[in-house]
Amino acid sequence: MIDTTEASSPAAGEETDSRSTPVNGGGRAVAQTVRRRAPAAGPAPSQMPRIVRPQGLPHAAAPIEPPAPDHHHLPGWVRRVHGQARPILADLLGNLSGESRDRFQKSVDTLIGGMSAGKFSLAWQYPKVIGDGMELFENHRRENAAQFQAQRALEQRRKKAGDGLREAGGRLAAEALARLNRSLRSATTAEEIDAVATEVGQAVTAARNNEERRRDREIDRTRSRIRKTLPRTAASAEPAETWQDVLRRFAETQAAD
Repeated sequence: MIDTTEASSPAAGEETDSRSTPVNGGGRAVAQTVRRRAPAAGPAPSQMPRIVRPQGLPHAAAPIEPPAPDHHHLPGWVRRVHGQARPILADLLGNLSGESRDRFQKSVDTLIGGMSAGKFSLAWQYPKVIGDGMELFENHRRENAAQFQAQRALEQRRKKAGDGLREAGGRLAAEALARLNRSLRSATTAEEIDAVATEVGQAVTAARNNEERRRDREIDRTRSRIRKTLPRTAASAEPAETWQDVLRRFAETQAAD
């Protein structure tokens, strides 16, 4: 939080009222208001707020410039301090996003708004505001790094599932293949991607089983046709002949013809 309290004594550049009450013959004359300005020298350079750019703060691709304090008697030293802090605040705002940027923007607005209202001593709060902004930036960067790693792992999982789907494309019907591709593209979590990969595996297993059953039926039909071409005595004499033997015998018969 920014301390917006102000000392009772006038700051440099602030206007004050001085009322004099001269005595004339024992009577009190009407007080005259005299407008005067407090000395505008300001603090010495060694006593001014020390503005230092935080180490590790990158220059923002799109810095957000904060407004300058707006006051008709704004001291020059406040302008100088703001000028030193302005590019740092702009880079901090430009490097933040979402809730972090909103929080820091509110702190900057409170600080500048207080100085615009005449509370010039708030200029000493610039280093604290910059430090708070840098802490927000570090947290924001760590969160972004974690999100990037999670997204990368998710995309790798999606790619693996997509490779399996492409390999299984020859065994799946066109409608099933299109539906699984849509499901994989729309999946946003690892669980959803794994569910698609599991469904692909089940579909491939079912297709492979169908192929094996189809092949077995073809073998049975071929065996039946071969047996029908053999003499009845030969078919009854060798009942234990395997289908491989039948195929070989059929091939030999065809070659002899």
